[in-house]
Amino acid sequence: MTIPIIDFRSKTCVDQMYDAYTTCGFAVFTHVYDEWIEDFTRWKLLMEEFFQLPTVVKQLWAYSGVTENIGYNHLEEERLTPTSPGDLKESYNWVSPDRMQKKYWPREFGKPRFKPQAQKIERIARLLSYEFLYKFEEMFSLPKGFLVEKHVDGSATMRMIHYPKWEGEVKEGQLRGGSHTDYGSITLLWRYDDTGGLQVENKETNEWEDVPCVENSIVLNVADMFSRWSNGILKSTNHRVVNTDMTQSRYSMPYFVDPGRDVMIENFTNQPDKFEPISAYEYLKWRLAQSYNDDTYIENEEIKKEGQHYISRNK
Repeated sequence: MTIPIIDFRSKTCVDQMYDAYTTCGFAVFTHVYDEWIEDFTRWKLLMEEFFQLPTVVKQLWAYSGVTENIGYNHLEEERLTPTSPGDLKESYNWVSPDRMQKKYWPREFGKPRFKPQAQKIERIARLLSYEFLYKFEEMFSLPKGFLVEKHVDGSATMRMIHYPKWEGEVKEGQLRGGSHTDYGSITLLWRYDDTGGLQVENKETNEWEDVPCVENSIVLNVADMFSRWSNGILKSTNHRVVNTDMTQSRYSMPYFVDPGRDVMIENFTNQPDKFEPISAYEYLKWRLAQSYNDDTYIENEEIKKEGQHYISRNK
């Protein structure tokens, strides 16, 4: 398995994407956001400033819970592998302005830069996600806008992540980011250094392969709902962030692209159905709850069954 590097401007981009996402589920893209590189460079400085704040200050904007999925997650709060210790990272989630509650914006920090710049970064990421979804529509000969329309009012989430220097104890099985698949449609990832650590599982060999670091690139992977939506043709692959060099901090920023809450995830291909239709919102809530050890809201047996399958698969 080789994780490809694809020029987003290439005439063969869609063909290369099909090869990548029907096999390893990951690809690295160049020339996606060239006109906005300066915006993302400035944003990196604000990320660093934010995570340098005392924990007691960052906790003013503490995580909302799985329903809204916004705010600050402290070190070891999230467990991407549900059966492993908490991940060696801290993060902050935000969403589009119409969904973001005021109390979760860092009011005492970065004025007047943080909020408007965060909103701009999210808008750019949203536009880029549509460009990728258009290419997936072309890949499956879907009507123009078929996928984009289902994501316009989606619950996409922007996250900035800090993997701090670590001199303390590392528990058995503890990683910077535990082995997992993503939950929604697609994930766009910006990496701000060449520290490395992101790995993808090769299901044929059961070995882990490094995702190449390319300056000013975006890594895009297919997530579980999109795989299900494609009747399993597109692959959602286990990945993790390993403890490569714990003497250095590592920063990254994923954008988790999800469909609208009421969208039913059902086969959009012309092949016989492999999965039962399921609500995007209920599926996402269950999966998020497994990461934050909260299963109190499970509302029906279909979601419970889906989650139990995930847990057993990742033990």
